[in-house]
Parts: sequence; C-alpha cells; structure tokens
Amino acid sequence: MRTVLYETHLRHGGRVIDFHGWDLPVWYEGIKAEHLATREACGLFDTSHMGEIFVYGPDGLALLDSLVTIKVAELKKGRGRYSFLLNEAGGIIDDLIIYCLEEGERYLVCVNAGNSDKDYAWIQQHNAAGARIENASDAMAMLAVQGPTAAAVLKAAIDFDLASIKRFGVTELETLAFGQLIIARTGYTGEAGVEIFLANAYAEPLWDALVAAGAKPCGLGARDTLRLEMGYPLHGSDIDESTSPLEAGLDFAVDFDKPDFIGLEALKTQRAAGLQRRLRGLELIERGVPREGQDCYVGDKLVGRITSGTALPGSNRGIAMAYIAGDYAEVEVAVRDKRLKAAIKQPPFK
Repeated sequence: MRTVLYETHLRHGGRVIDFHGWDLPVWYEGIKAEHLATREACGLFDTSHMGEIFVYGPDGLALLDSLVTIKVAELKKGRGRYSFLLNEAGGIIDDLIIYCLEEGERYLVCVNAGNSDKDYAWIQQHNAAGARIENASDAMAMLAVQGPTAAAVLKAAIDFDLASIKRFGVTELETLAFGQLIIARTGYTGEAGVEIFLANAYAEPLWDALVAAGAKPCGLGARDTLRLEMGYPLHGSDIDESTSPLEAGLDFAVDFDKPDFIGLEALKTQRAAGLQRRLRGLELIERGVPREGQDCYVGDKLVGRITSGTALPGSNRGIAMAYIAGDYAEVEVAVRDKRLKAAIKQPPFK
C-alpha cells in the first residue's frame, strides 16, 4: 500500500521501505539528521498510513463509551484524549486518540497504521444500535509537524497560530489552498507541533508549503528514535493484545470509575492481584545497541525481554523499553555473546 504522498517522497529523495505493508520513507538525509532537526527546528512526517474513524450522534457516543477506557462523554468540543480498545482479557487491541469535534455529535478516532480495518470491524461488531460510523482512512491524509520552530512554520504555511490550541486540543480550519483541515495538537515526538488531517487531494500541496516554510522531511527511522527517546510505546512492539495498559504503565488512560467497558473487569482483577511485570525504560551503562527480542537478566535469572531499542542519535547511548518482572535498579542485556549492564530509568531519556 502507498500513501497519497508516495511520489512526493521519491521526489524529495526518500528511501522507501516496506513498513507493515506500506511503502514509506525510512529516511531522506539520515535518521540522525532528521532526529536532531525535529529536536532543534521542525520535522515533517507523512503519517497518512494512520487510520481515521468518525463516529456520529448520541448512539455513536454511547457505543464509544462502551468500548474505550476513558469517559468519552466528558470530552468537551476541541479536546482529545489518549485511550484504548481492549479485549475481554484486558489486552490492547489498539491504542488511539479520540477527538471531540462536536459534543455528543461528532468524534474523530485516530487509530494505528494497519489497525483501521480491524478497529472499524470491532466497533461495528458491537454497534447494536446502528450508530453511524465512517472509516475515512483511505480518503484522508495526515501530516505531523513537530519541533521548536513548528509554530513559525505553521504560521507561514497555513496562517495558523499554534498557541490558539492547548496540548491535546483540536480545531477545524477552512482554507482556500488546502480545503478543510482538522488540526490536533498532539504528537509522537514530545515536541511542540500538530497533526493535520485533510483530504488526499490537498496533501502534496500542503507538504510542499510546509517544506517551503522551513519544515524538514523526516522518515520513519527518526519517528521511531524520537518516540523511544520519550518512552512512548509502539503498538505491535511494546503493547499488543497480550499486554494490558497497567503492565505498560499507561493506567492514566483508564477511567476505573466508569460503569463498564470491555476489559474493565479483567483490569480490576489484574490490579487487585498485583502486576507480574511492567514496561520499563533501560539505558545501557556499557557501550552497545539494545534491540527488540534481547533477553534481560539479573544474575542467572531471566527477568525480561526488550520490546524496542536503539542507539540514541546525537549521543549514541543505548536505550530500550522492556517488560521486566520484579523491581530492580539494574539488569544485564544479552547483546550477541555479551551481557551489557543497563540501568532501569524512567523515560524520557533526553
């Protein structure tokens, strides 16, 4: 599969790879340059492979409330929240952000790449009231503009004032050049910036305008190192249907005082019994690069396994996320034929 910006990536010199069935750029100039550009100036990412599901009306609101871990009805217009779709065992079908575009009437659910069809089917499976649900993923593009100079870039490209919305805010903007935009102030890099949802037809002109205003095209490689630096989990690597929000340390996105949602009882049981493992941040004390699948030890005892790891651009520090059973200040990571010491550290790793 290809996003509407595929030819644009080639035109800008992007190195395109297969990412879960999508042809997407892993880098343009290089991961280090793009990582640092996002931290120091402004990075531009094609996130059009992400899914957009619109939910409408009171029946749609009630449906969402029965499925996700937050109180959707308490969301005010112009606000969004991170949340989960869970299975009956409390495992994470997907992590997502729900944006309220109009209270009680219109919600945008942004879901992970590759999960939009599965999530849409799950929602419809439970849609006994026949609420109006629209999977707009194929019709919409999504651009992420992130970094300290993002405000200046957005002002120059679309005359948008970043200060007009707060973190996890969302607004709609009608433009002559790029049509109707939905602009959300979230982000997967930890930097100031927005995600812009828009019709496919306007994606390339907007991309070019943002580049002309000073944004640097960035690929999936920098997106991954940036989110790892912040300690943000990736669905399919750090969280999935075999892990719960509690194990992942994401219980801030679970409203336990809700009357019900799928997976609630399983989470309550898990919380009462105590967690057997937790997702932890690791920083290598010794030189090396931690990678997904490497085992973690305390002495001869296997205590965990790495789910994501990298060498941090700019410093080459080895950082990782791993599920660890037990409370430790330090573990050893099996890297090839060596055991490298790593400190348990609360992200971000900046």
